[in-house]
Amino acid sequence: ISGSELESADDPTCMFGDCYLKPFSDVYDQIHIPLSLTICVFGAISNIFNIIVLTRKRMRTPINVLLAGLSFSQWMLASNYLGLLTVEHYRMQCYSLPWTYPLAWYRLVNVNFNVVFHTVAFSHALVIAVFRYGALRWPVQASRYLYRTELALITTCVIWLIVPIICSPIFFTSQVGEIQVDYMNCSLRVMYDLNYSQNAALVKFVFWMFGIVVKLIPSTLLSFLLIALIRLLHNVERKRSKWQKRGDGCESLKNSVIRSKRSFMSTTRKTRMLVIILFLCVAVELPHGALNLCTGIYGETFGIRIYDHLGSFMEMLTLLYSSISFVLYCSMSNDFLHTFQSLFCTCFCAPNNGAAAYYPGSKVKSHFRYRQRQHGLPLNQANAYINIAPRL
Repeated sequence: ISGSELESADDPTCMFGDCYLKPFSDVYDQIHIPLSLTICVFGAISNIFNIIVLTRKRMRTPINVLLAGLSFSQWMLASNYLGLLTVEHYRMQCYSLPWTYPLAWYRLVNVNFNVVFHTVAFSHALVIAVFRYGALRWPVQASRYLYRTELALITTCVIWLIVPIICSPIFFTSQVGEIQVDYMNCSLRVMYDLNYSQNAALVKFVFWMFGIVVKLIPSTLLSFLLIALIRLLHNVERKRSKWQKRGDGCESLKNSVIRSKRSFMSTTRKTRMLVIILFLCVAVELPHGALNLCTGIYGETFGIRIYDHLGSFMEMLTLLYSSISFVLYCSMSNDFLHTFQSLFCTCFCAPNNGAAAYYPGSKVKSHFRYRQRQHGLPLNQANAYINIAPRL
């Protein structure tokens, strides 16, 4: 260990945030805006694709309705961040307009909207976990009472109504104020920025409430649901393996195994995709909750010395999580991929020359030939009689 490091370690005035987090923040802040802008543009475009595909008639299942609501909130978050990051970029260049009073108020409103959109997305992820767990744990009861498209749509609307009310106290924790000259190496005559509210008790209460009620408790619940989903997947795969071995000597059971194999693989693949999405959600939200709780416990000092240095990095992780769902959908959901290709890739995909299109998890291929023989129709005309996208 060098002498300077020993001196810093022995120096009681060298706080963790000042000695370690601030240098990291100074380095990361140099790439934060261009990196986050790139992620925002990709997230805004990809979530539009998500919404269009998931709202097609043949894709309207309860989980897909909730995923569409999740994508809409993530699209709002990415689009809203574009404006905030653009203003932030010109603030760093010391332009006078971003430091004016109206633009400071725009940043305040923008930040509060981002909190709402972020929380709405988190709420959708939690509801998706509940719906999926119920569908796998109690399939018969869930199909009657829980796993319904109308209920999923109502749940999405309720989330959008309740979350802004729950998040409303945080609107009062920040305020616009005039700051000193030469702030952030900018020498302007008048400069306005966002500061914590002067009501320390309010700030402490809101961060306590937000950290525990909105972040930590839902994150803990989501973690338990994730573990339960993984265990259910393992049990389902084990039972299917036993069933398949039992059917090796019986022709009827063997045919039943073959018929159910594609449906099982589609369900398992989609559940794994949801597990990955929910895991990423927990990985982003749990640190947010811990930082909010610590800010509530230790007050404004912790917020300035710790939270502010990690804010940009946590912001980037949130945007990244909100932008990669399209990649996961395309890589792990055949139905999403095929629907996306049928909507947007018709000009680039090679024609199949009348060959029967095959969608995993469906019986389309055999139905094509059956319709062709029954009605004496060409294959392309027979295709119009059936819905080629399976229900998920």
